[in-house]
This record gives sequence, C-alpha cells and structure tokens, in this order.
Amino acid sequence: MTRAMRLLVLAVVAAPVMTYVVYRLARGLGFLDPPWNREHEYRRTIIAAIYAFLLFLPILLFGYANAWPRVWWIFGVVNGLALVGFAAMGCFAAVRLWRLRHPPGEYAAADRAPASAVEPRDDAGKPLL
Repeated sequence: MTRAMRLLVLAVVAAPVMTYVVYRLARGLGFLDPPWNREHEYRRTIIAAIYAFLLFLPILLFGYANAWPRVWWIFGVVNGLALVGFAAMGCFAAVRLWRLRHPPGEYAAADRAPASAVEPRDDAGKPLL
C-alpha cells in the first residue's frame, strides 16, 4: 500500500470520529441549543464567523504563497468569497450586538439627567444661580 493510500484510509476512518468529537463539543458548548435571546444569537454568530475566518484565511494565504495552478484558482476565489462573507456576517452581528447593548437614547438621557440633578434649586424649584 502506498503512502497516499494509507493517508486516504486514515482520513476515511478518522472523519466520522472527528465529526462525532466536533458534534459533542458543539453540543457541550451550547451551540446546538436554540438561542435564548437576541444577544446570545449575535454572540454565537460572531464566534462562528471568527472560527470560519481562522479556518479559511490560512488556506487562502497558503494557496496564494504557493502560486496555485490555474485549476485551483476557482477554489481560491470561492475561498476568498467565503472569507468576505464570514467577515461581513461577523461584523454585522457585532454591530447589531453593540446596538442591542448600547441603545442610542441611553446616552442622551444619561447626559441630560445629571446636569439637571446637580443644579441647585430653592424650595420653589427655581434655579439658585
């Protein structure tokens, strides 16, 4: 048996085992449970986008550094599009999570409230200054 055939057999045998390990890990971390609120959904989307980005970026850089043959260019294009898609998905989820945690009216109300509370007033409610 040649080295390539041994690696093929090893990949065929190891693929189901690795799939089961990834499934158990995802289930243990709660990725397969439905999200309990919007914040949890956005956080999971960001984590998935980061992992996909970390997976596809080395492949793209390796292929570019080794000057992929013309046949593999389409794979590089698809890989680059996947990178852009996952980056956009992660950025969109991060912006939505930021807006969910920091509503725009929250800061405006917080800026106005302390100024009126600190201003000294007399018994009738008129400003002393």
